[in-house]
Amino acid sequence: MATTEQIPDASEVTAPDLKMPEIEVQNVVSTFFLGVKNLDLKSICSQCKFLEFNPHKFAAATVRLKEPRTTALIFGSGNMVCTGAKTARASRLACRQCVNVLQRSGLQVGFSNFKVQNIVGSTGLDVPINLVRLHEEYGANCSYEPELFPGLIFRLKHPKIVYLLFRSGRLVVTGAKTERELKKFWKGFYDGVLVHYMDVNSTLRCSSEYRYKNQKKDYSIKYFYDALQ
Repeated sequence: MATTEQIPDASEVTAPDLKMPEIEVQNVVSTFFLGVKNLDLKSICSQCKFLEFNPHKFAAATVRLKEPRTTALIFGSGNMVCTGAKTARASRLACRQCVNVLQRSGLQVGFSNFKVQNIVGSTGLDVPINLVRLHEEYGANCSYEPELFPGLIFRLKHPKIVYLLFRSGRLVVTGAKTERELKKFWKGFYDGVLVHYMDVNSTLRCSSEYRYKNQKKDYSIKYFYDALQ
């Protein structure tokens, strides 16, 4: 059975006949520290009217920026999480803007320990993917339960990048720490694995129809004859 260690690096693969689609970054998740622990979020939100805080629903205050369009969460521990940016640079800029806004409101906070935690990308293929065969041959690295969720989850071990594949050819990539890492291992996964499971002779893209087709039994005369033996 194949393993993730057999997935070649981008420098070791040969370009396939089909053109590899580019991965587009959809979301960058980053964290940083305000330099102050044990924040009184209720008191802070009374001073900063732009903050949203409902402790009965969520234990963090929310600040939203228009440019870059992001959302940041402030926790009582002094840690902040920023989501929504399209690049690591934009995420860092948004985090600094959040600190500046808080400082202008009279809060003695700072900016430290910035780190990109996750980069999410997506793309789409021009042909459907043979999820059943991919799961059969890479079962140790895959999770595919179409009755519960239509997508197949393919996990790399090093680094811990996850590909979420759909029958239609759409896919989502998560777990990368840098854009370079995201694109490098996407090329390796595409050329080393995915090109071998493209269902080029089929036009069936609907996940529910694909599931039904692969679950449907052969009710031919031969099926009943074999069942009686």
